Amino acid sequence: MENKTSIFAKYSFFYLILLVLFALFGLTSCSDDDSRSKTKEQTQSLSSTAPGSSDRQKPHSTAVPKTEYIKTSLDGWEQILERGVLRIIVPYSFQHNNILPRDSISYVNELKLITHFAESHNLTPVFISTKEFSSLIPSLQQGLGDIVVANLAITEDRKQAVNFTNPVSHAIEQLVVAHTFNKKISLEQLGALKIGVMPQTSFWETITAIKAKQTDIQIIELDDSITTEEKFNKVTSGEIDAVVSDSNRLVLFQEYRKDIKAIINLGKERPLAWAVRKNNPELLKKLNRYIKTEKLLQHLPDARLGDLDSIKKHRQLRLITRNNASTYFMWKNQLMGFEYELIKQFAKEQKLNLKVLVATDYNQMFEWLEQGYGDIIAAGLIKTPERANYAVEFTEPYLFVQEMIVQRNNEKAILSHKDLHGRTFYVRQSSSYWQTLTALEQQLKSDGIEFLIKTVPESMETEEIIKEVLSGNYDLTLADSHIIAIEKSWHSNLQASLALTGERGQRWLVRKGNKLLLNRLNQFIKKKYKGLFYNIINNKYFQNSRNLFDAEKRDSNNKSISTYDDLIKSLAQEYHFDWRLLAAQVNKESQFNPKAKSWAGAKGLLQVMPKTAREVGIKDLDKPENGLRAGVKYMAWINEQLSDELPADVQVWFTLAAYNAGLGHLKDARILAKQKGLNPNRWFGHVEKAFLLLSKPKYYKRARYGYVRGTEPVSYVKSIQALYELYSKKHPLEA
Repeated sequence: MENKTSIFAKYSFFYLILLVLFALFGLTSCSDDDSRSKTKEQTQSLSSTAPGSSDRQKPHSTAVPKTEYIKTSLDGWEQILERGVLRIIVPYSFQHNNILPRDSISYVNELKLITHFAESHNLTPVFISTKEFSSLIPSLQQGLGDIVVANLAITEDRKQAVNFTNPVSHAIEQLVVAHTFNKKISLEQLGALKIGVMPQTSFWETITAIKAKQTDIQIIELDDSITTEEKFNKVTSGEIDAVVSDSNRLVLFQEYRKDIKAIINLGKERPLAWAVRKNNPELLKKLNRYIKTEKLLQHLPDARLGDLDSIKKHRQLRLITRNNASTYFMWKNQLMGFEYELIKQFAKEQKLNLKVLVATDYNQMFEWLEQGYGDIIAAGLIKTPERANYAVEFTEPYLFVQEMIVQRNNEKAILSHKDLHGRTFYVRQSSSYWQTLTALEQQLKSDGIEFLIKTVPESMETEEIIKEVLSGNYDLTLADSHIIAIEKSWHSNLQASLALTGERGQRWLVRKGNKLLLNRLNQFIKKKYKGLFYNIINNKYFQNSRNLFDAEKRDSNNKSISTYDDLIKSLAQEYHFDWRLLAAQVNKESQFNPKAKSWAGAKGLLQVMPKTAREVGIKDLDKPENGLRAGVKYMAWINEQLSDELPADVQVWFTLAAYNAGLGHLKDARILAKQKGLNPNRWFGHVEKAFLLLSKPKYYKRARYGYVRGTEPVSYVKSIQALYELYSKKHPLEA
């Protein structure tokens, strides 16, 4: 296999092919001669191969009969479900772009989100592109599509025409000039700049408002069909002095264009959202629910690529792992896992907080590490030739395992290679099992022994594959011996037969060049391996797992979170919360004990103060329903006090922080965040930092609501987020 020093380099050709396909599959091409053409139809749906899409998405038919979607219709949600197609209006540049897309870029993430939304409702997403930005909303109103996905800023004028979803992203309008531009200007005095702007855009509103105060500005009306690339070319050629761009779009072009720069922010951060027709409230409701859930699950920490010295400066070690029974999981509402406990101990000894990131699949783990979202991968990986080509460093081994054949107990054991003839293995292609089997396949062909190797989705854990084998859906699979040890606690019909490898060492991975972290991890492994702490947790998970896990309760552990799930779901639906988030909050507050009582007198499942309960009209907090309803009503009240133009996820984190510390302290923290140059509309890395400062006299003496122990709301939100992520993986929402 060719060398790979970058995940993106690995996939760049793949993305390029996709972009070409997007252009080729349009029913009507948009040539230079047709640059003023109206809406263009696109038959190729973005399924699991869309830029940024994950393999959790189930592919649908890419060939949709033209009559199914091209006709004008003002269908509501039920009619959309009946036809089985969601028509998505997008700007031409969203689909026809010669730039390598990145998941961090807003429009790529929007396409990924809307594609998954459609497919989660068994709808085929059909993209309808329009050259002219001004025709996006009219096309929606005329019934040429069902939704506009286009980085649309929410403005008062647009709100009169369409309904907007919860924000999917935010951006600041920026003035963009050529890199050689060196005039001294300010927002208050732009001078006689020639600024190019398209009419009927939020940019036009912004610049005309500025011109009303600064009459020497020259507004150059740009053609409605001009691309962002062409706008920037007009600037660099000197035809105009400046254009306006959203900050999140500009990032994309600055990845490869060094001839432009942003010099001034033209206003505050603005929410960007999707638009639906006024006659489709049910679609709006479905989209808002989906956006809120997805935004909560998409949270990644700020990217940083530093070594251990940088990690210590930020006082946080970020672990990238998977959700399975040998690495990181929840059992009886406790976070557990062999890898998790080892890394948690390492973080403790280094005086670091531990942040856990659970990847969707194995490729994503490497992407997150390379992009700087995490510092270490701990997921039971061995060093293979393919993985050694990534931009990573491997630690010394901390656990030795064999790869063994897993089969059902009621069939003849496989004792030699000849017993493999005619059998079929099911494994992930990214796993070391795939490489073991493909090498063995070539080796045995000369002896006339043939078997099949079939791939399973990359998101499937080995324990899930084993379950499919034991149910008879799959024939055979491979698994590491330590995973088998755990699974035998659950399954009496599991048989581990022939070992296909000798013992091989599992290792942790860090970014290439992070020598300080690598050396410290190796020292930790050398010190702990086979020591008391190591042996205790090794025995806990792999030797005595029958004592740790109650096999009879595994199904209930996977199917429910608590005995109060139905009650939590009911109230979550009534007050428009994600029930899994509320369950995580109840776990944090009371560990599902309705009789719990805090030192301060808070009571019930959500630990509500009796005075607060009376204010929301609830008594007798010891009753599960009362204790829960009081807390949820109070959460809903807090949520109503916050701007609905906040990002959907931020609104939730702010609500939780205010629930824990009080709405007044949240207001103080947001004001302080702005004073410190942080973003008052973001929680992680911004307002949470301000909360920590409010426990210091220098800051709380000047705050309206005074002192607050800032570590409590910060820890509170982090704990609930971690629980929520695990609950969400085990308990997906119904469409």
